[in-house]
Amino acid sequence: MIIKKMKRTGLIIVLVALGAVMAVAQEEHRTDGATPPAAQEDHIVDGLTSVAAIAGETKEAGVTNDTAAVVLQQKEVPAWKKKLYYGYNFDIYYHNDSRPQRKENGWSIRVTPEIGWRLKERVYLGLRFGGGYQDTYTTYTYAGINGEESQDNLRIKQGSWEVAPYVRYRMKTIFNGKVGIWLEAHLYTGMEFPRVSEGIVEGTDYNGLRHSIIYGAQVSPVITYQFNRKSTFQIFFSILSLGYSGTTFCYTDPLTDKRYNEYTNDVIIFSGKLRNLIANQFTPGLYGLKFGIQKSF
Repeated sequence: MIIKKMKRTGLIIVLVALGAVMAVAQEEHRTDGATPPAAQEDHIVDGLTSVAAIAGETKEAGVTNDTAAVVLQQKEVPAWKKKLYYGYNFDIYYHNDSRPQRKENGWSIRVTPEIGWRLKERVYLGLRFGGGYQDTYTTYTYAGINGEESQDNLRIKQGSWEVAPYVRYRMKTIFNGKVGIWLEAHLYTGMEFPRVSEGIVEGTDYNGLRHSIIYGAQVSPVITYQFNRKSTFQIFFSILSLGYSGTTFCYTDPLTDKRYNEYTNDVIIFSGKLRNLIANQFTPGLYGLKFGIQKSF
């Protein structure tokens, strides 16, 4: 009996010891595969220090998120879009026209946005469109029965719109390519809507006039100055232009209410009319400034 109790007690001791050994072994295995808390803190500090160092180097090199975004955006601009451009032009003019028995002078302002395509480095194709306002003062001179002259004055205010396709060729660049000298040819058509402000229209060209249709062609030099890669200033020398102009006057007879048209056309030399030059009454038709800004995408 005593022997059996000793065997039973020994077996229990062995099982308890075996369980304790196995528990210790598992704990050592977990300890060997993990990083102590102190070591983990050291790794975290080292990682944060590295990130801060990289950020400092990036900032010193001038590379920011905004810069990277701009570079990426520039790379994403398609080639065809780089050939497109747009702009805004402003015309401020004083004009006069002297003919037998009629003298006309006035001023005008016009705004014409444009869009274009760089066909080649030296050749641009574009389209302008826009509207304007004009104030014209005209003096009519009449011969009386007794040979005495009489005069009537008429003031016309009118709005207008115009469309003008053009082609431009660059002849030369100077000042390291900043300044360009161009020759531009354009066609144009549009409409004018006169309104009598002062005077009597009877016996004048404005009696019964509803509107005018204008059309023509013109060649003139253009000087450009490139501010940067995307912006160019341009000035038009209309005073040196050559071309052709035509006008269709659309009338309604005040008495019969019948509609009819009259036509006129002129050769333009230095923005004045050739027939006035032949008649020794030539004065340039325009004194003023036309300028604008071109922008690239």
